[in-house]
Amino acid sequence: MRVDASLSFPENLPNQKVGRSNNPAVPNPAAPVTSQDQAQLSVDSVNIQQLKVRLASVPEIRQERVDSLRQSISTGSYNVPDHQLSDAVASDPLNRIIG
Repeated sequence: MRVDASLSFPENLPNQKVGRSNNPAVPNPAAPVTSQDQAQLSVDSVNIQQLKVRLASVPEIRQERVDSLRQSISTGSYNVPDHQLSDAVASDPLNRIIG
C-alpha cells in the first residue's frame, strides 16, 4: 500500500495565527452586545397550546361511535348514500395511483 505524503493532516499543516478582521461584515465575538433578543408570545400561541392540551385528552378511537356503527352494520341498517360513497372513492389517493 502506498501512502501519499502530500495529504494534509493536522500535524502536516503549518501553524496559523488568528487575528482580528477589520471587515464590518464579520462579527467580532468580543464586541459588546448592543441589543437584546426579545420573544413575544401571541394570543394565538396560547390558544394553540390550549387546543393541544384539549386534543390530547380526546381519545384517538371514539369507542361509542365504533360500537354504534358495528351494531348498525350487523343489523343491516347501515346505509351509505351513493354520492357519499362515490366522493370517497374519487378522493382516495391510492385509487388515483392504482386506477
